[in-house]
Amino acid sequence: MFDMFWNSVILFFRGRLFQDPRKVMLLAGLGIGFAAVAVILLSKVGLPLWLAVVAASFLGGVLQPRLFRDLKYR
Repeated sequence: MFDMFWNSVILFFRGRLFQDPRKVMLLAGLGIGFAAVAVILLSKVGLPLWLAVVAASFLGGVLQPRLFRDLKYR
């Protein structure tokens, strides 16, 4: 199991895991940006910082499968 994980990590960093690595990075950046904006907005609304981080992490995690649904592997 660890070997399979390690092999996937190596392929990812060599750019051979996905057909279009730039699309993966763009979508990951979009998800990270969404979560960052959500933290800022939720903390400006008045939520405590720890609760804003938890809520934004949840929202970002819910968004990731939707963003990555059409990715193609090699």
